[in-house]
Amino acid sequence: MKALHRMERFLDEHMIPFDLVAHPHSQTSAETARAAGVALDRVAKGVLLDSMDCQMVAMIPADQEIQLGKLRQDVGVEFSLADEASVNRLFPECEPGVVPGLPNAWGVEMVWDDALMAQPDIYLEAGDHERLLHIETRFLREAFGDAPHCHFTQPRMSHVA
Repeated sequence: MKALHRMERFLDEHMIPFDLVAHPHSQTSAETARAAGVALDRVAKGVLLDSMDCQMVAMIPADQEIQLGKLRQDVGVEFSLADEASVNRLFPECEPGVVPGLPNAWGVEMVWDDALMAQPDIYLEAGDHERLLHIETRFLREAFGDAPHCHFTQPRMSHVA
């Protein structure tokens, strides 16, 4: 609950209107979108990245995956995917495995993909496996502050079972 309060306070301080959307417990972004009745490309997924000097969260549409080479070209830093233990250490107020949708509310560096701007509204992880913060895309730049943004994703490869 502390994570949600931190993000609500952050949005209130920046005068960004939002709604809270409850959904049945889910573990993945795809499950979250289905459980909340939201299109997958409207869910913003946070991915924790490691570099030699820092950690950074990349915010991307949940139907996309990061092209690390493209991100390196655009940002000038080589990243790798962080493990879940790193996520839990960096965001102890969140439920295990959850990267909050507003990592900057924790003072964590972030980068976001321009593809998030394609939708009229976005749903952000609220710090647990059962709630999302819903904001209109026109407020996204304010919510993400001066974080850099560029296009560094591609459609997720679907795996045939």
